[in-house]
Amino acid sequence: MSYCNYCGVELDTNMTFCPLCGLSRGEKPSVPHESKSKQFNSENEIQNGSKNLTNAQKRKLFWEISGIILLSGSIATMTINLILNKTISWSLYNVVVSIALFANISCFTFSPNKVFFLVLGNFFSNALLIILLDLISSNTGWGIKLGIPILVSLYALLVMVFWIVKISKHHGFNILAVIFFAIGIFLICTEIFISLYFKNAIQLRWSIIVGSCLIPISILLLFVHYRLKVEIKLRRFFDI
Repeated sequence: MSYCNYCGVELDTNMTFCPLCGLSRGEKPSVPHESKSKQFNSENEIQNGSKNLTNAQKRKLFWEISGIILLSGSIATMTINLILNKTISWSLYNVVVSIALFANISCFTFSPNKVFFLVLGNFFSNALLIILLDLISSNTGWGIKLGIPILVSLYALLVMVFWIVKISKHHGFNILAVIFFAIGIFLICTEIFISLYFKNAIQLRWSIIVGSCLIPISILLLFVHYRLKVEIKLRRFFDI
């Protein structure tokens, strides 16, 4: 009996080629079997490396890659801005957005299962974005006087919706009703803050019209939900 010089498979006397690798009997491989095997194993480890990572390691890897991409993009835009305009102006918007985006990614990376810290971190990162945009633009104070109040009302309503969804025993038309109601309240709050900022007085116009449409719809959905007393799966209803 003889053996293949490449893969070590046992060859019958009538075999002229190895049935595994196809090497001719007696032919010496250009790459030694041991080194080829090590190369194959290393390539296999590289391909399967990501599969062996935990969810936390995958999130951290995504966070690191995102940071490198955002930093590289910020440096590139600032360099182009400096070359073209001899100063740093419009590239600051990209830098500010990159900072806020990286802050949001950091929240999702390090607090994926902690809803409170996730929402809180997301709120502060978006608040920072609004304030920085105000500072690098006209610096008129709209960030604190207008942007932050609207952002606070938005997150307060989001927390309310999530809380109601969590305590609800049945998820059906009642969830849609809460969402429509929250949208109506948010639009009213938005117009209140806008009118206070520009006119120093509360003047409600378009938000009342939209709210007067959304709030009755939410009441009707609540009536249908509790009148039927049947849990209607929204995924089935909308064929999702």
